[in-house]
Amino acid sequence: MMVRHSVFSSSPFDRAAIQLLLIVASIVAAFFPGQVANSQSDDSSALPMPSTDQIVVRKDGATRTRTVSGTIEDISGQTIVLRRPGNTVDVVKLRDVVTLRFQKSAGYDEGLRRIRERDWKSALPLLKAAAASEPRKWVVREIYASTAETQRALGQFEECLTTIENILTDDPDSRHVVELPLVWDERLSPQQRIALKVEDLNSRSPARQLCAASALLHDQELQPAAVAALQALKQTRRGVFQQLVETQLWRIRLLQPDALREAEINQWSQQAKFFDRRTRSGPEFIIGRALLQIHDYDNAATSLLWMPLLEPLDPPTTAASLADAITALEMSGRTMEADQFRRELSPNR
Repeated sequence: MMVRHSVFSSSPFDRAAIQLLLIVASIVAAFFPGQVANSQSDDSSALPMPSTDQIVVRKDGATRTRTVSGTIEDISGQTIVLRRPGNTVDVVKLRDVVTLRFQKSAGYDEGLRRIRERDWKSALPLLKAAAASEPRKWVVREIYASTAETQRALGQFEECLTTIENILTDDPDSRHVVELPLVWDERLSPQQRIALKVEDLNSRSPARQLCAASALLHDQELQPAAVAALQALKQTRRGVFQQLVETQLWRIRLLQPDALREAEINQWSQQAKFFDRRTRSGPEFIIGRALLQIHDYDNAATSLLWMPLLEPLDPPTTAASLADAITALEMSGRTMEADQFRRELSPNR
């Protein structure tokens, strides 16, 4: 079965879409209280059933997309290798890919459906079985990424880290590093975030080093060692990994709120615009929290709603982002939107 897999690139309309959702929530709350639907439609049944894979591409700055069909031979680093009919090989940059469609096993497809329904426990064994029977190495890595997402949602943080390490063994520059169980909110209870030791900062695994630094960054005694590890990773890594390292360093500023400046936060926002859509949840959360601290409540709400509305992370972090967004809406005087999000989204955290 061929189904749509994911959206890679970040649309220039994403932030506008969040603002539009706020407007719609306000209108619906005023005229149809309690009637906002929080559902995710799956249009895979409307897709054609060709025997080839498909990627939908949009070049930087272009308004139109084009669909390229063929057989995906590999997805690694920042590129997709697609063999088209006639034996022509295209190497497409992931940043230009809007949508990816490829053949999936029934078990993999069902596992993804369970993820969409937030049925994490039943999704996990389906994904593990699908990976064990999948002959294409690049598809195995895609299944592992979904497995890591599921493990993170279940609070299996160490297992999630191990799964991503397995991906990085085959694909060191994989975009799936975004699924690492990083700590984005030090306010969460210890049970709701990964717990690693200072020794992990010297691990042979860059992924473990990054997770350890994120977990220890708010500890005043261990913060210098965590920052040093992040600075070293920033110099040696690239792509999505480097972006995550950079934005983890932003968290230091949240721990020093008196030193935050609007110009610095604006610079972060400009950087985030160039990130892959999936990568932006954590950075937008940091940006939103920083905007809250300087009392820019409208823009804070927009950034803080990125995660709960567009790209959820683990449930506790997503719930924290939503709670901060509601606070920002209330502080800006937009109590109607705040109440609507509280009623409609809180049960689905």
